[in-house]
Amino acid sequence: MKNNGAKTAWVTGGSSGIGLELTKRLLKDHFQVCIFAHAGIEQAIAELQKLSPMICGFDLDVQNEIIIQAQFSEAIKTFGAPDLVINSAGISIAKNFDEMTSQEFERQININLIGSRNVAHAALPYLKQATQSSKKPKLVFIASAAGLVGCYGYTGYCSSKFGVVGLAEVLRMELRNQNIDVAVVCPPEVETPLVSEERKNGSPVTAALKQLGGSMPVEKACKEIYDGIFSSDFMIIPSTQARVLAKISRILPRLYRNQIDKKLDKIMQKLAS
Repeated sequence: MKNNGAKTAWVTGGSSGIGLELTKRLLKDHFQVCIFAHAGIEQAIAELQKLSPMICGFDLDVQNEIIIQAQFSEAIKTFGAPDLVINSAGISIAKNFDEMTSQEFERQININLIGSRNVAHAALPYLKQATQSSKKPKLVFIASAAGLVGCYGYTGYCSSKFGVVGLAEVLRMELRNQNIDVAVVCPPEVETPLVSEERKNGSPVTAALKQLGGSMPVEKACKEIYDGIFSSDFMIIPSTQARVLAKISRILPRLYRNQIDKKLDKIMQKLAS
């Protein structure tokens, strides 16, 4: 099954949303791809095999590094060491802080942040192995614009994604001399099953504030993300609107927060009327 002339990618969270869409693009570019997910693997593989036979899948819980190590050791037998590892596994629970249980908060930290750490740590020996073949592999974290700016109703999610951005920042420095590239993706709202589910019970305040960064169809967002992954950029922010928002929050933080407060006041007044 292995094609020695093709590059190999591993994608966690590859059975749906951003991970699935990026996998489709990788297959179209003749990558060999292993996807990892906690659910939906069989359905995703059936869909992806229509694009290429160079696809395999493994069940995975990113909270358990022992399972990750076991599945990665199986994956390497199929296509060899990865040239690219994308961690797209994640969850979101949109609740105000006083409504969120400690278990819900911890679950987001454990999957989004600790899971990112676990995937990176388990993948690192294989990325180092790829460098021995004169390759420069890449580790990519899918974070969020909510890892750059706070958003009402996202205490657990923002905390975890801010952490992912920090993790990526440090690994970029630490792995530089080992010839391993690192990038982090910080998209605004992307129309995925995760977002659709959130809208059923999410706060209208959260929904309104998220529009400051805009909302993108998954295909458009992933085209920009995919192009960014194969660029030299460390931080990849699809959509001009989201990039402008992130830049203003960083360069003019007081102005940014004042504008957020005004927006919040208007939303609250509208909901109260």
